[in-house]
Amino acid sequence: MGITKLAPNHFFIKARHKTNGEDRREQLHFTGTKAQAEEKYLEILRRLRREKKPAQAFGDLLAAYCESRGGVIPRSQRSIFEDLARDLGGVDLAAIGDKLQEYAGILRRLPSKTTGRKLSAASLNRRRAMVAASLNLAVELKIIPHSPLNAAVWPKENEVPRDRFLSHVESTALLNAISMSAPHLLPVTQFALQVPCRKAELVSMTRADLDLFHNAIRVHNGTTKNEAGAWKPIPPNMVPYFRSIPADCPYLFYRMERGQYAPLGDFKRSWATAKRIAGIQNLRFHDTRHISATALVDAGTPERAVMDIAGWRTNMLSTYYSSSSKKALSLVKFGNGSGNTGATFEGVGLKTGKNGTERTVL
Repeated sequence: MGITKLAPNHFFIKARHKTNGEDRREQLHFTGTKAQAEEKYLEILRRLRREKKPAQAFGDLLAAYCESRGGVIPRSQRSIFEDLARDLGGVDLAAIGDKLQEYAGILRRLPSKTTGRKLSAASLNRRRAMVAASLNLAVELKIIPHSPLNAAVWPKENEVPRDRFLSHVESTALLNAISMSAPHLLPVTQFALQVPCRKAELVSMTRADLDLFHNAIRVHNGTTKNEAGAWKPIPPNMVPYFRSIPADCPYLFYRMERGQYAPLGDFKRSWATAKRIAGIQNLRFHDTRHISATALVDAGTPERAVMDIAGWRTNMLSTYYSSSSKKALSLVKFGNGSGNTGATFEGVGLKTGKNGTERTVL
């Protein structure tokens, strides 16, 4: 949204609506909570849209979606935005439901521009998410009564969860490699291996989010994948690090660039280099989210608490934990053989029964 926080409970709101070459803008300073600022922004945007010709095509909704993000689409989403605008931009809103179902079928057969293979489930889900966000915004702006996107129109593709976890030897090798090749990534990696976080959450954490009195870090509403905020606990072994962050550094995880503090940004290359040095393959930084969640459960943290920390609304923990750890095997308790099963334990070997058939006895 076009909302900039200037100070606690003080926001700058900038709304813009552009259709058919006609551009209307409105901006103001607003005092109140973030939720109230968001409602004010939507109120202004609704008024600007009412003064224009109602949206007739899906392309208008995509434009509104772009405006709601401050007029900027992240680089990682630009190609998806452009593809949707090209393929569906001219579709009338009255027919968008049927067209989406047809389009979803085409996408499943469409080869990827980069790999040449069929689009992955994650790629399909990202397209679905942008379509859903555009339609949901249209509902908020009262352009359409309800979103036509549902499971029957465009089923969400489910991927088999990654079964990648680090042994103690691997994690030690990885941290040693990071210490040598990219020491600025050591704190964020140590934290991610203990507290389930998304990469985007970690690189955007600032000093204002740090609460050393309660040893926690605040992740604000609207910055997580499910749009809900969360508190991330600080592991005891990392308290000294957070207390040692320079007073003039605004970031909790940072690097030095030309003598200035800078956010970590996208550190794919440094991560790949550290993995190569450590001799570790097939490990994504996002895998630390599942690794740390499993470690918390193994340490006795209630599953509900882990879900809240990770930001999972649904029980994703059961999906990833079930394939991650053998600790559950140590919790299995067997009877002593004298239960109600009627079993008889006579030793080990084969004996011949009365009817001449062999049976196994223990």
